[in-house]
Parts: sequence; structure tokens; C-alpha cells
Amino acid sequence: MGTTLKDIAAMAGVSAGTVDRALHDRGRVNPEVAKRIKKIANELGYKPNAIAKGLSMRKENLRITIIMHISKTNTFFDDVLIGIKQGFDELADYGVSVDIKYSADFDAEDQLRNIEKAVEERTNGIIIVPICDDRISTRLNEISASGIPIVFLTNLIENTDYSCFVGCDYELSGQIAAGLLHLCAPDGGNLLVFIPSLAMHGHRLRLSGLQETLEKEYPEIGLQECVELSSNEISDYMLTTRKLKEYPDTDLIVCPGAFGTGCLTAIKDSGFFGRTKIIAYDCSRMIINALAERNVMAIIAQQPTLQGYTVMKTMFSILTHDETAISRDNYIKTRILLHEHLPEIERSLKESRDRKGLM
Repeated sequence: MGTTLKDIAAMAGVSAGTVDRALHDRGRVNPEVAKRIKKIANELGYKPNAIAKGLSMRKENLRITIIMHISKTNTFFDDVLIGIKQGFDELADYGVSVDIKYSADFDAEDQLRNIEKAVEERTNGIIIVPICDDRISTRLNEISASGIPIVFLTNLIENTDYSCFVGCDYELSGQIAAGLLHLCAPDGGNLLVFIPSLAMHGHRLRLSGLQETLEKEYPEIGLQECVELSSNEISDYMLTTRKLKEYPDTDLIVCPGAFGTGCLTAIKDSGFFGRTKIIAYDCSRMIINALAERNVMAIIAQQPTLQGYTVMKTMFSILTHDETAISRDNYIKTRILLHEHLPEIERSLKESRDRKGLM
């Protein structure tokens, strides 16, 4: 492996960003420091990365637009944004700017307006959590054909041309949920599934992975109903309460974590904690507390911070034509978190809080 900017930075006692600016005569660097950096680079036989060199010569910065599918973040997307910030910090010295646009919750028309704004603002690349809608698919295909790369984050939509997807393998996570349910109830049980908006294709894939695996591998588990939630806490609380009254013999539950506060509160208030085996997707403070009290058996997590970091580095690689760093389907590994993972979870949460305080 050749000499890197970090190698030179370590020897010069400066940051990698300072090294980059000095070697490309860009930005303000103390002349003596710049001279020392160039001397070290020459002695180490450093060869500037052609991509970085090309970027340093651009007359305008690279503009990346991130388009969300919701109007405000939850615990999951808070962590995604922390990862995005980490990736941005590493790219800032290359003149990259990032604009985040929020859409009304699962509102395709509002997301379309944000897409149009991004194009009008002459974005170089769009990272989007896409809502499943034919209008969005059609418009994104047009934009991709015009030469603006599209990267899907945490969700994808069918019949759409995209450069890369960064997120979990949703179908696999559904299959994992089925396997965990079998471990919790090897003799079978009555299952009730609560799932976030099916306007997200990933949620559909996760549900199909769960259903198909139950039918094929674990038919002794009876799937009573799949209940679609709205992400509105009050509505979800009332809907969950009604469904639990409708299915009083429920002894197995799958529910969301990030959008699941109303749902989980209803499960607790309806007396199903302690007598029901619960599998949850994604972390929230409430889900973690339930795991600590052994009211939730396991959490299926998809590493949101790593997703945010990866999507930034991936878009940068696409915009700089670094084909070696690009994979069309960049699946982030799924993790199963048990009660015994609590110390690790708490450490990770503390690190996230500390990083969020620096944003």
C-alpha cells in the first residue's frame, strides 16, 4: 500500500486536511508548514490521488442533497444523521457541501417537491430515502438519465434506476425474525405482527421474508394478522390496543422500535409484557428498557450510524468516478441484540450522544 495523507499528517504533526491543502496549494496553510509537508511527501514518494487532485482543481464545490421521507427524525434516523456527519467531516476538505431536506411523513407529493428543489439548486448527487410511488420512480429515472446519480438510503423502490443502495437486507431481517420466533416458541404460538408504513418497500420485503419463512420452515407458528402502523403515536396506541383485544390469545409479537412508541406502550398497558415473547426491529430508549427488563426477547438492528457514514463515502466515490469503492447493493450487516448486549448498547448510545453534541 502506498503512502497516504494520514501517513504524511502523522509525520508532520498536522491533520490530513492540512496535508491535502498544502499539497494542492489550496486554502490557507502556513508556508513553513506547507514546505515541511511537501518535503515529507517527496521523501516518502507520495503520489497524489488523481481523484482528489481533480476535485481540488474544480471551480465549484460538489453539492450533495439528502432527501428524507419524514418531517422529523426518530432515534433510528438520528443515528443515520450522525453517520452522515462523520462522513461529511472526512470530505469537507474536498469542498463537498451537504443539504438535508425533510418531507412530510410518507408524503409522495412533498418528497417530489424536494426532488425538484434539489435539481433546481443544481445538485451533483441525490441521496434519498424514497417513498414508494410511481411518480417518484418516474422522476428519479429521468434525473438519473440526465447524469445525476441517485443513491437510495435505508429503502429502495422497484423499477427505478439507481447507482447504489445502502441499507440492510430487509428480506433477510424478516427471515431472522422468523428464526428467533421459533427459538422463543419451538412448539408454536399465536403471532401478531405490527409493521411500519408499507409505503416503504423495505418494510414490504421484511414482511414477506417473515411470512414466507414461517410458512416454509415454522408452520406451527400461526400468523394471526399483520397490522400496518401510521407512525402517529396516539393512532398507533389505539390501533394496537384494539388488535390486542381482538386477539387475546396472542403470545408472540413482532413490532418496530424506531416508530413503535405508541405500539409498544399499548402492548405494555394491555398487560402483554411478561406473558408474550416480543421481537423488535431497531433500537429506541423504550425498546432498550424493555430488553433490560426482559419484556423484549431480542432486537434486530441494522447499524444506522454505519449506514449514514457509508452512504456519504459511497456518493463521494460515485461523483469522483472511483469505481473500485462502489457496490450497487451495499448491504449493512444485520445484528441480533440480546439482554447480554446491554453494556455494549449503552456504550454505543453514549458515543452517539457525544457525537450528536458535536453536530
